[in-house]
Amino acid sequence: MSSKSDASTKILGFKYQEMVALKECFEAKDGTKIYLECLGDISDGKTSTEVKHSIKVDKKLIDTHPDFWKTLSNIITEYDTFRFYDKFILHTTAEIKVGSIFEKWKNLSKTDKKNKILAVISNDTIKAYYNNVKTFDKKELENLLDKFEIKDNQESAKEYYKDILLEHPAVTSHIELKNREEFICYLFGYISLQLVNTSDYIWEIVIDSFRENSRTFANRYKIEDLNFPISNAIADMTKKDNFLFVKELEKIKYERKIGKSMDNYLKASESQIKMVEARTSLSENLDNYDEEIKEVILELKDSHLDQLTEKCDTNEKSRRFFDDSINQISSKTKIEGITNTRSYYPKGRLLHNLEIKTIDINLKSEDESK
Repeated sequence: MSSKSDASTKILGFKYQEMVALKECFEAKDGTKIYLECLGDISDGKTSTEVKHSIKVDKKLIDTHPDFWKTLSNIITEYDTFRFYDKFILHTTAEIKVGSIFEKWKNLSKTDKKNKILAVISNDTIKAYYNNVKTFDKKELENLLDKFEIKDNQESAKEYYKDILLEHPAVTSHIELKNREEFICYLFGYISLQLVNTSDYIWEIVIDSFRENSRTFANRYKIEDLNFPISNAIADMTKKDNFLFVKELEKIKYERKIGKSMDNYLKASESQIKMVEARTSLSENLDNYDEEIKEVILELKDSHLDQLTEKCDTNEKSRRFFDDSINQISSKTKIEGITNTRSYYPKGRLLHNLEIKTIDINLKSEDESK
């Protein structure tokens, strides 16, 4: 390999690190910061990640691989700073070699991990790193290794860019296909600019600022919200025994609500399928919506349970709880990325929660929210 091409692969390694950092920025919690080249290649103050990239498609992570030993040695050298971290990750495009000490790493106990790495016979390449590990306090080494994860066989730069970043929900849910590369390139520029503009040479990404800037830029390319796909599904009452929520309504003697409930459930289910088919990126938003419906109803259930007494007709109270639940969520038609949601959708998704047993409308049952 020529010196020029060798330099290019090193630069690609740095760019790959920025790619992994960008994914971390997409998924970071509000109010946090992501650091590059500080406390590891990428750090959020609780997790430190070392990123190793190779252009060799068949590269293996062997017992004496310097990527592992250097990473471990660096953590030990800065252990006074790292001791309160929750996790250390080696993110590598290399694949764990079968038969190596790293095989089934995540299933090993911390003691087994320690014993395996200390049994490795050192060589000139890892000698300095190995000696640093060997002389480290053995109990602290176990604690460190208990937090040490190996993410091997990760996508290389081209695949990571194409399959992970361009297809990330943070991009696909807001940006049209034709504009996604330009959007990603803008974010790369934003990340680099944070190093250029720093006065103390600490390369940090403030997530709240990152999100504000990415949203502003995304507005140029934002996908229009999907118009809610209407369903005209009608219940077949001969199949009512196939539904768990029907049985629950029968238990509280609310048979007259079964027909309409089946209609709402089937319409909502069909509309959800149509939304996902039209725009796969909406799946997460729809799952979040179902979770919100559940939380609202469980909170409402707490208030109904508080009103129960031994003399109460619990079937009657359960029917009132069901009615209140329907009324409470029928106006919750706002779903991110969707417009003109019909009122049958929240009602149907409430029934979906009954169907999968995340909500129980029978007030005689143990409160599943506790």
